[in-house]
Amino acid sequence: MATALPNLQQLSIRGLGSGHKYSDGEDADERRARYTANYTTHDINIIPNFRKLRCLEIHDAPLNGRYPVLFDFPLLHKLFISDCRYLKFDLAMLSRLPLLKELKLSGNHRVVGNLRSLRVLKDILEEVEISCHFIEGNFMDLADFPRLKKLDLRHTSVTGDVRDIGENDFPTLESLDLPRTVCGGVGYEFQLISEVPSFMQAIYLLLQRTPTLFEKETLRIAFYWRLAGRILECSPDFYDFESSCPFPPFRLQIIQAGSRLGWSWCTHDDHSCEINWLDPKPSRESSGYKAYAEELQGIER
Repeated sequence: MATALPNLQQLSIRGLGSGHKYSDGEDADERRARYTANYTTHDINIIPNFRKLRCLEIHDAPLNGRYPVLFDFPLLHKLFISDCRYLKFDLAMLSRLPLLKELKLSGNHRVVGNLRSLRVLKDILEEVEISCHFIEGNFMDLADFPRLKKLDLRHTSVTGDVRDIGENDFPTLESLDLPRTVCGGVGYEFQLISEVPSFMQAIYLLLQRTPTLFEKETLRIAFYWRLAGRILECSPDFYDFESSCPFPPFRLQIIQAGSRLGWSWCTHDDHSCEINWLDPKPSRESSGYKAYAEELQGIER
């Protein structure tokens, strides 16, 4: 096949159907290897012969172990790997893809590594979407990537603090999605109520710089932020309440009326406390005042 298609630029590797698999790789899962021992085996080692590949997509493929041959394409621009439960690799292996622009990894339970490994691709990466739990590091390790437009790390174990994002960091970033292990990530839990005002101000400054930085729906519900109430990480500001009593305001929400942004604490059934405005109130003579007044009235009902 490689001889017949020497200029192939896009390749998709998917499931082979019941009773079929690709040849086992290095350090294969022994239990899986025994279970599939009688399967019809297909050779995966012809893949490196396609030296002009620009896009490689691997989805739900019956791969078991490590396959260095899948990471040796000098012209590859896009790599998408999803739902390959027994495929093993480390992010460091991506250093063999010097022209990689888009990286999407999801549902690959045996993928490991540190975000720092991506620094070898600093001047070329444009989109990074990783949804693999064992990926670690600090998201700020990618802050000086000059071409990075999208960064989605929501389902990883990456850490960091969005307040560390400086004026010159992520210069071309258009979309940012971070996990709860990052201060400010989706589902983050605050330890102290006193942390929140300065934190919200930092979020506001990021939105002033890049209004589309966060998904609109996620932003509206304040990224599911709340006061920590779990037994092992309970905030000293948290208090117990009777089930017959109203829910306490331990959840956060972003308020938008017209072009004016603010935030408030609220209950789980959306009863809001006083709004803390981040923008000044528009003047009655301004073009946006009518929209502000109408939307504010709806919020305060």
